[in-house]
Amino acid sequence: MGAGVAVLKDAEVLLIQRRDNGLWDVPGGGLKSGETPQDTARRELTEETGLSVGLLHPLAVFQHPHTYPDGNWVEWETHVFTAEFTEGEARAGDDAQEARWWPLDALPHAVSDATASYFAALRQPLPVLQHAGD
Repeated sequence: MGAGVAVLKDAEVLLIQRRDNGLWDVPGGGLKSGETPQDTARRELTEETGLSVGLLHPLAVFQHPHTYPDGNWVEWETHVFTAEFTEGEARAGDDAQEARWWPLDALPHAVSDATASYFAALRQPLPVLQHAGD
């Protein structure tokens, strides 16, 4: 199981280019023992970009196969969240070779099938959140 977070700023999303395969993706990775998907999304964002965010909003849970560079294959479940950018300068760290902002209407094509499904979900209108008393 894994988790990731699509950090949004205006009409852009923060993506990382992975060191292991050169593909673009939302910051994320595998759950460690005792972590919730939200914990994992936050930890991976900080490790891979140096950023932290406030409230996480569930985008979707995706089921997909994943093949590691050594050829090991697993069926993976990834919880993807969205979060609004708060502050800071994104920098590549951990297993990211690059971190950069991409316009939502011009996302990269060098992505895995799983990431392409994340992008499709990101392009859907986000639900309007109602506040108590509205």
